[in-house]
Amino acid sequence: MEKSGSHRRKHRQQSHHQSHSDEKITPVLEGNPLVPTGEADWIDTVDEFLSLCSELEKNGVFSYDTEFIGEDSHYPQTCLIQVATTQRVALIDPFIITDLSPLHALIADPKVTTLLHSGSQDLEPVARIFGKPPAAIFDTQLAAGLVGYPYPISITKLIESILHHDVGGHFTFSQWDARPLTDRQRFYAADDVRYLIAIHKHLHTKLEELGRTKWAIEECSKFTSMETYAFNLFNVVKRICKNKNPRKKEIQRIQVIAALRENIAIELNLPTRAVIPNECVLALAKKPVETNEQLASMKGFPRNMANRFGEEILQALLESPSVDPMQMRKPQAIEKEAETRQELDGIWSLFGAWCVGKKLSTGLVTNRPTFTDWFLALREGTPLVDSPLANGWRGEAVQEFATMLSGNGEISFFYNKTLHTTSNAT
Repeated sequence: MEKSGSHRRKHRQQSHHQSHSDEKITPVLEGNPLVPTGEADWIDTVDEFLSLCSELEKNGVFSYDTEFIGEDSHYPQTCLIQVATTQRVALIDPFIITDLSPLHALIADPKVTTLLHSGSQDLEPVARIFGKPPAAIFDTQLAAGLVGYPYPISITKLIESILHHDVGGHFTFSQWDARPLTDRQRFYAADDVRYLIAIHKHLHTKLEELGRTKWAIEECSKFTSMETYAFNLFNVVKRICKNKNPRKKEIQRIQVIAALRENIAIELNLPTRAVIPNECVLALAKKPVETNEQLASMKGFPRNMANRFGEEILQALLESPSVDPMQMRKPQAIEKEAETRQELDGIWSLFGAWCVGKKLSTGLVTNRPTFTDWFLALREGTPLVDSPLANGWRGEAVQEFATMLSGNGEISFFYNKTLHTTSNAT
C-alpha cells in the first residue's frame, strides 16, 4: 500500500519538476471576445467565493474544471477548481473554501449551463457531496466527436484545431495539493477553462449545421443521472477481465471480491488497487486460497490487507457460487472463421471511413465488439433490439449504413482536402 502510494507520488513529483523545467509560458489568445485575457483571480475567502457564484448564476453559462489527486484516497482529492466566463477566470482553493455547495447548486441548476471537457470525474463530487446530479451539462469532448473531431480529443488539441492557438502543452499530473501553486500551474489550470466558451460556440454552430444538437443533448444527458456516478460492478469486472474470458465460477469470484474490495476501500479511504490489485483479483478467481497465510503469501497481495480482512475475503470466495454470474461478451464461433474475420475487418474499416465522411468520430459512436455483434445480427436478418446501435442517436446515426448493408442503398466516397460520404437509399 505505502509502496504504491510512494511510487505514484514520486512519479507525480518527477512530472511536476519536468513540467516546470521550462519556465516559458505561452501568451493568452488575444482578439477573441469570448476568451478572457486577464490573469486568473485566486479565490480563497468565503465572501469572494459567494460573490463569484452570484456572478456565475447571473451569467447563465460558465466553464468548469477541477484538478485532483487520486492515488492516495478512494475518492480523488479535489485540489483546485477553475471556472470562467467571457469576462474572467477564477481559481478556487477548496482547501480554504470547504463548503462548495453554492457552486454545486449552480451545476445542479437546469437554468445554468456548465461547460466541461471530459467532465465525468470533475462532476462526481457534485453528485456525491451535494446529493443532486448535475443538470445542464455540455461536454466539449463529446460534442467534438459529434461534428467530426477524433474521440477522445484533448482540450489542447481542440483549442489548436478550433481557435488555431497553441497553449504550449498541458500537465495535469502535477503537485496540485502544494501551496502556493506556481505561476505556471495557475496559468495552465486557467487555460483549461479559459477557452471553453469560445469552443462551445463553435461546436454549437457545427451541431446546428449538421442537425445534431439533439444528439449532443442526449449524449450529455448521461451526466444528469445519479447512476453515472455510482459504483458500477459490471464495469469494474470488465476492467478487471480486460480481454480475458473467465469461466462462470471465475466471474462469480471476481464479482464478490470486487464488491468487497470497494467496501473496504471506502472504509479505509484508499484506492481499490491499494486494497487488492486487479492482478490479485484475477489470481484469486482462477485459484482461490483457503487460508489467511496463503492469501498473505500471494504475489502482489498486500500483507496488511490479508491480515486485517482475510476472513472476509475467504468467506466471500466461499459464497461466490450463490451469486448470479454476469454475462460478459464472448466472441461468437463464426468470428473465428477466416472468411468471416476478413469480412469483419473490411466492414469495420468501411464503417470507420463512413463515419469520417459523415463528420462523426467512430470511437464515440461505438467500439469494435459492439459493432461486430450488431453487424452479424444485421447480416442474419435478426437485428439486436438491445444494442446501443439500435437506439437513441447512435441508432439514428447508423441507419444509413445499415440500409446500405441491407442492399437497399449505396455509399460513395470522394476526397477534396477531407473525406466526404454520400448515401443513396432506395
